[in-house]
Amino acid sequence: MLTAYGLLREAAAELDHLMRHSLKRSGLQMAMFELLLRLARSHGEKQRLTSLARELTVTTGGITRLVDRAENLGLVRREPCPDDARGSFAVLTEEGKRRLREALPDHLLEIDSLWMSQLADERDLVLGRLRRVRDNARRWPNGRPGLGPITPDRI
Repeated sequence: MLTAYGLLREAAAELDHLMRHSLKRSGLQMAMFELLLRLARSHGEKQRLTSLARELTVTTGGITRLVDRAENLGLVRREPCPDDARGSFAVLTEEGKRRLREALPDHLLEIDSLWMSQLADERDLVLGRLRRVRDNARRWPNGRPGLGPITPDRI
């Protein structure tokens, strides 16, 4: 169990490092790229800030600062939420789309060469398993209560 978890963390850290490095060529930081990508893949190219914070695994303060920076660069704009006066949407702008289009080709090549090509026939299986692990972890944002003692068979 610890070996599997350790390998997952190591692989994620290595991939994250390489992806950050490749994105530097486009002038986008990873967080900004992820924000633009999430918005581009969202219905209407917009999303509530609270939803973005959850997807990007940042605090509400963190997403506010990220959207502020993106807005100052002209990559997104804010739009009030009609259902909640306190809420707002981040909306992808034409400039945000342009910057994303510039960054995507190199990013996709990196993903394919470093990760997806290594999976070949197992891609759908691995993606399904990763989604299941992610979704299960999201059920317990503050850690699972009452895990019980760690015994040798659980290691």
